[in-house]
Amino acid sequence: MAQVTIADLLRVVAAVPGWRERGSNGVRLVYDGSSVALSTIDRPDDVLARAETRGHATQAWELTMYATSLPGVRIWLTSLDGDQLVDVSPFWAGTPILVVFTASGGQMAFPVIDCPTARSAGKAVTVGHAPGGAAAVSETEGTAQ
Repeated sequence: MAQVTIADLLRVVAAVPGWRERGSNGVRLVYDGSSVALSTIDRPDDVLARAETRGHATQAWELTMYATSLPGVRIWLTSLDGDQLVDVSPFWAGTPILVVFTASGGQMAFPVIDCPTARSAGKAVTVGHAPGGAAAVSETEGTAQ
């Protein structure tokens, strides 16, 4: 789990280029223990934005999510106080593997395209998009500690 301020995560999400500039629907989030970096699937080494983490730190993780999920995240985050922390984490206790955003007692969860971190933890990877775009998440965190 990475904890970043809502304002910083909004800045990261805003850095996602439009469809024509991206060429694919995948964006990568990589957490190295001290920051969350965003890049596109077609240019993984070209970091578009980075947010320094604050608060609780966990093991590093990497995931590729659907860029089409990000407008919903942006709308939700703009309704919250920008100085608050938001937790961002992959969740792989079940399928599909999800990326979960949690802040102010609420959460949003979206299926991911790929999560190499889950594979390294001995979990199967699920590729695909669930109907409706969002999925419910149990209260158990699925990341390896």
